[in-house]
Formats: sequence, C-alpha cells, structure tokens
Amino acid sequence: MKKNYLFHFGVILYILFMSLFRETFSFMGLNVFLAWLPLVFGSLFMKLISPVRWLFAALWLLFFPNVPYLLTDLFHLESLRIYHAHGLFAPVASDWWSYFFLVLPILVMVFVGMAQVFHLLATVKLQKSQRFISLLGLAVLSGIAVYSGRFDRIHSVELILKPLHALQLLLGNWHVEKIQFVVMFSLLQLGVWALIFGLQHDRSLQD
Repeated sequence: MKKNYLFHFGVILYILFMSLFRETFSFMGLNVFLAWLPLVFGSLFMKLISPVRWLFAALWLLFFPNVPYLLTDLFHLESLRIYHAHGLFAPVASDWWSYFFLVLPILVMVFVGMAQVFHLLATVKLQKSQRFISLLGLAVLSGIAVYSGRFDRIHSVELILKPLHALQLLLGNWHVEKIQFVVMFSLLQLGVWALIFGLQHDRSLQD
C-alpha cells in the first residue's frame, strides 16, 4: 500500500515539474497525467464494491489508450542534439536530461498501466480464454484510439464533449495505412503483455 502512495506521489511531482519548470518535452506533463488517470480509475474499480464501480470501469476503458499512446512519444527524441552522423553521440548534458525525463516515465507508466490490466481481469474473474479475447479486443481498440490520437489529434475528453465527431473519426476513414498501424500497435501491446505475464509467471515460480 505504501508503495502505491509513493508511486502516485512521484507521478504527481513529475506532472507538476514537467508542466511548470521544463521547456523541453513539457507536453509530457499532460500526456503522463492522461496515462495516470486510468490507473486511478482502475484502482477505484478494484477497491469499490458498490455498483458505482462500473462507472470507473467505463472511465478506465475510455482513458486506457493514453497508456500505450506514450510509446509514440519516443519519436520526439529525434529533436535532441545527442545523435550525430556516422553513429556518433554528443555529451550534451541538457539533452541527456531531456532524454531521461522523456524515456523514464514512458517505461514506468506503460509497464505499470498495462500490468494493471491483469489485476482488472482477475477482479472480474474471467476464464483464461475470455482473458485472452479481452486483451486482444483491448489491444485493437487501443490501437485505433492511438492512431486517431496521433494522426487525427483526438483527445480522450472529446469522447465525452464531442462523442459523435470522435466516434466518426475512430470508426471511419479506414485505409491501408490505418489498418497496418492498428495491427502493428495491437501486436506491440500484446508483446508487452506477454513480457509482463512472463515476468509475473517467473516470479510466482520463485515464490
């Protein structure tokens, strides 16, 4: 329990620091905040026993794509002055700190956010086959949402404020590039879940 509080406290500090004091990659404050919300909603769903818990389940599903979306932020590393031609790297301290503040939260939030999915599936007590189908469906839905977020610039809140417009962009405008992206990003998420499952399985064997 103490570790959970420390994690959330650390996330809040990062959000404030990036939003108020950093110029390079300051947008990560908002992106991490949006990826942190499903962690909060998922925790509330697992803790509550009243019917209102399903409201938090819906909010978790709505905001969850913000977790794998963080992986697309890695492309912003190209704006740093670290890499030179011919495979050479420059020891520019400020840019390496920017690298740190971009990569670390992505690794942590993606791992923690996607690991939480296993706890949520265990909470609703799905069978093994149902869990796999749920992961596959979630991966595809997240892939579609990430595509729309990155290329159509749809934010999660627009599903609440402008639901018809957001759904039109999410479900329509299909073409080869979009299909390839959704398939690729779905496989990427399934690969992350396979890694987390393998690590959890190895840990259970050691215990």
